[in-house]
Amino acid sequence: MKSRAQPHARVAPAKFTLWQHTVLIVAIIIAVAMVYLPVLRGDFVWDDFLLITGNPLLQNFSGLVEIWSGGRTADYFPLTNTIFWIEHHLFGANATGYHAVNILLQIANALLVWRLLTRLNIPGAWLAGLIFGIHPVHVASVAWISELKNLLAMFFALLSVLCFLELDDKRLRNSATAYAASLVFFALALLSKTQVVFLPFVLLLCAWWRDKKSAGTKTTHDLRRNVIRSWPFFALAIVLGLITMWFQNRGIGEEEIVIGSLLRRFVNAAMAIWWYAVHLFAPVRLMAIYPNWRFDSPRLLEWLPLIALTGVLAGLWHWRNRGTRGAFFAVGCFIVALLPSLGLVRMAYVRSGTLVADHLQYFADVPLLALFCAGVAYAWNQRQRATKIATATIVALLVGAMGTYAFGRAEVYRNEETLWQDNLSKNPDAWQAHIMMAQRRFKQERYAEAAYHAGRAAELKPGLADIHNQLGLAYCRLEEFEKGIAEYRTALQLKEAKPSTARSAGVAKIRANLANALAITANHLSESAHTVPEEAMRRYEEAIRQYEEALELDPQQPAIHRNLGMLLARLGRYDEAIPHLRATLQMVPNEPLARETLDAIEASHR
Repeated sequence: MKSRAQPHARVAPAKFTLWQHTVLIVAIIIAVAMVYLPVLRGDFVWDDFLLITGNPLLQNFSGLVEIWSGGRTADYFPLTNTIFWIEHHLFGANATGYHAVNILLQIANALLVWRLLTRLNIPGAWLAGLIFGIHPVHVASVAWISELKNLLAMFFALLSVLCFLELDDKRLRNSATAYAASLVFFALALLSKTQVVFLPFVLLLCAWWRDKKSAGTKTTHDLRRNVIRSWPFFALAIVLGLITMWFQNRGIGEEEIVIGSLLRRFVNAAMAIWWYAVHLFAPVRLMAIYPNWRFDSPRLLEWLPLIALTGVLAGLWHWRNRGTRGAFFAVGCFIVALLPSLGLVRMAYVRSGTLVADHLQYFADVPLLALFCAGVAYAWNQRQRATKIATATIVALLVGAMGTYAFGRAEVYRNEETLWQDNLSKNPDAWQAHIMMAQRRFKQERYAEAAYHAGRAAELKPGLADIHNQLGLAYCRLEEFEKGIAEYRTALQLKEAKPSTARSAGVAKIRANLANALAITANHLSESAHTVPEEAMRRYEEAIRQYEEALELDPQQPAIHRNLGMLLARLGRYDEAIPHLRATLQMVPNEPLARETLDAIEASHR
């Protein structure tokens, strides 16, 4: 037994003097700041428009109340949304301030990772903190403003674990203070992002790791004590987890999100765990949205990752007293941290067609990085000079390569153009990338390209009404009105097929777009005719019906009132037109088209 303990003594955590400690802290700060320097020039991307720039809840104090009540939020992350509320009032539409906060949190998390691993007596802790701070996979969590929830939840989760570890060390005067602090930090982490529901299991694994004994009465007593300590953490996790599932299901509504049978979910979960592990150690071809996964019945060979994973865990546990204890601890924490995001239950992200994403592994990477860095520390502590030189050289090259790639990935998140062009160059079948590019091209008045991207999105995701609506808009700008009308009708059919969306404001917009296209085509049919052709009149009447039904759903839309009023005036139905034109001017005083039309009607009646 003594001979087995000797190698562990050689990899004991390094002790640093005060000035060395200061230098190492500064090194992490500078490294993370340098890697994420391009982010400070970045813009808002992807969900940032929904959660921040276009979020009405960030405008005033009543919105802050709604953030905590959860009445109009897709997820229940009130602490994160409160920070967004504060940032919005500090920085407005200037993305630099938001990015700076994310970078500062990433620096804090890297330092806390170092601190936590040191408290767990894991060698190579500083290197693990450094790599965590600059790892390319983590760029998605730092450069994407919306993923503040990852950074914030990780910050509080690390503090929670650190306080929990203080209970046995008794470094605080009152252990109850440490326990209460740990529980409060865990609650704050959950309110930032509920993916940290795994933390109570990690606390138990940390307690198991710190107890070096493998058997005996004391071990059983310690285990019972830690289970008793952790039950409030489990209770919090269950409650907030169920709340989040309810919010997710409410946000998803009746949209079909395929996750497969129970067997397929277990098979996919195992494949995802291996995928994330490979991605951590070989971060190549990173992208925002990865290629689609299979959700049909699993094939025979697809069971191999699950069998292999089970075998690895069983082997590490079996030989835990013969040198694999640390590996079991690391792999166990890694798997536990991934469990909430493996598609075992329905989650909104799977609507993209893929099961994996860089930001979903942010919490899980720490234990495997710790395992790797402990191995590096073991190699470094060998007496051979050549081994030290080789280890230092390889680590320096790896850190340099990771930092360089992370710097490049940070550049990718500069704006929507760079992000989605990069994604489509690696995964041309990402429907979300296509629809985002379609919206961008439409705003740039590059309608042919907008129609192409919206068309590809419709091919890849035919059941989403908003895609067909976007495609209809592009076709109409290209004056291909019949194609546009067909897409609007498809969008309406998809919306009205589901009770949860049949009476929504989105339906009002689609009806208004359809009415606009019908009115324009009717105008074209009437231009060269002495009387209004029958087909043109049919289209006018349908356009009027669509406008009226849109106003029933969303009566506070001045553009719909204006367009309906102008159409009725064109058809000589002045008495019907006047109320709509006046309603327009009440909402938008001096709206030019409504004012001109109303003045003309009133002048003709004098």
